[in-house]
Amino acid sequence: MTTQASARLADRDEDYARFGISKTPGYSEDGIRTHGGKGTFEWWYTDVTFEDGTAVVVIFFTKNYFDAAGPAWPTVDFEIVDPNGKRTNVWTRGKKGTVINATKDMCDVRLDKNFIRYEDGNYHVHYEDHDILYDAIMKPKLPMWRPGAAHWIFGEGTPDEKSYGWFVAQPDAEVDATLVMNGKTQHFKNGQGYHDHNWGNVSLEKILNHWYWGRAHVGPYTVIACDIIAEEKYGYKRLPVFMLARDGKILSDDSRLTKIERGGTHIHPVSGKFMDDDLTYTQQEGDGREYVVRFHREGDYNQRSILEVVPTWKKVLAKLARMNPTYIRVKGTVSVEEQSDGDKDVYEAPGLWEQYFMGANKLAIVNGKTLSLTK
Repeated sequence: MTTQASARLADRDEDYARFGISKTPGYSEDGIRTHGGKGTFEWWYTDVTFEDGTAVVVIFFTKNYFDAAGPAWPTVDFEIVDPNGKRTNVWTRGKKGTVINATKDMCDVRLDKNFIRYEDGNYHVHYEDHDILYDAIMKPKLPMWRPGAAHWIFGEGTPDEKSYGWFVAQPDAEVDATLVMNGKTQHFKNGQGYHDHNWGNVSLEKILNHWYWGRAHVGPYTVIACDIIAEEKYGYKRLPVFMLARDGKILSDDSRLTKIERGGTHIHPVSGKFMDDDLTYTQQEGDGREYVVRFHREGDYNQRSILEVVPTWKKVLAKLARMNPTYIRVKGTVSVEEQSDGDKDVYEAPGLWEQYFMGANKLAIVNGKTLSLTK
């Protein structure tokens, strides 16, 4: 019988000491956390949706996207979707083998004219290439946050121990920006933004099978909710994430209380793998409060194979290994229900979330159990 390796969120007192952080998140955690070379990955992600429906995503990578095994190769990815749904995606790369220009004690990441940096409590994001100029100031509306000590540990105590880190520098931000594109200048105010930071010392497909990652602004609430599933070696263990805030205050974020249900499961026509139309996160607090967050899929606006961004020879090897990593950004509605002392508040709003699938299995396997199709 094969012994399964462990996988857990680092949330014990000794974990904070191990990673050199306090229980209160601070801006120094958003500095570079890896050496930026082979065997690591790291990226700083930002997104914003403006009042007219324009959505912008800017990501700074230490590598060629998710290529942890490859050499250092600074990359900045810029994506914009206009109010009519037209998507434009461009990227800028530094010299292959060059470590990205970034500081350790705070977020200050640069590549040519492009940068993301922490300035007096705000974040300044700048992209300038391909006849596009985007300049944004992101002002926090919530404190910095992370699940536990910001790491998941895989194979703890073994020679093959690995870790994956995640820090949410801005769970919610107000964004003002200027965009110059196609000869047109636009000024945006009061956009809703988000910024997080991911890093690790192992290729994601070796530790994670798939995840749903979602965030939303629903009435007075801000939601971050994830259903992360470890790889086969770790028993396809479920590693949930849940954070709910209201009016600038975090209400609930203990993932040990989180229960997740999936529904409307079918085979996606593009990826050829499962897709869940409904994700329900229930958080039952010890004082009788209950929060229920539901994500209901109505369609997609970005469907891509992660193999698009790797060299041809790696695509061939991936296909021989039956790998087909896919990324789908989902659109739909998100609802939040809060019950306390017999009172109930219910809000609903449009939302965006993602399914990132690193595994080769067609159907989802969660905690060692294969989930069946429901439609």
